Amino acid sequence: MCMASAAATSEHHELGDVFRTYHDFVWRSARRLGAGPATDDAVQEVFLLAARKLDELPQHAALKSWLFRATMHVVRNHRRGENRREARQTAAGELGRRSTDPSARYEAADELLKLLDLLHPDRRAVFVLAALEQMTAPEIAEVLDLNVNTVYSRLRTARSRLEQAIADRRAP
Repeated sequence: MCMASAAATSEHHELGDVFRTYHDFVWRSARRLGAGPATDDAVQEVFLLAARKLDELPQHAALKSWLFRATMHVVRNHRRGENRREARQTAAGELGRRSTDPSARYEAADELLKLLDLLHPDRRAVFVLAALEQMTAPEIAEVLDLNVNTVYSRLRTARSRLEQAIADRRAP
């Protein structure tokens, strides 16, 4: 390998390093954004996308943001596909069958995912980053390319909707 090639590769990410460093973050994000039983598929798709764009990926701080945005889009596409499949099954007179969620044995996690499903995807992304990933509003604004006030508004709306849903579930 010549010196020019060695220098060029040292400036780019190594896929193995990106995978090891960010796999858990991408998996948690996909799960919390509603990938459900397709979480592993969504994570694989995100890293396939990262592999295709390896030379274009941003540096470390921005890389996490890029991976979250990619995860958000992949999960959104998976959910759309599932919604289309369910609509076709219903239209054909079949009962939609969903595979059992692997985390169903954990009631709290299952309940959280059901509540998160009630949120609009944009509000859900903000809530997941704030409440579960412990990111600040300015960090979330950067990740999602939003105005900070928009982040606060979406977070306030998401919290309000979740509080109402919890109250509704507790009512007799």
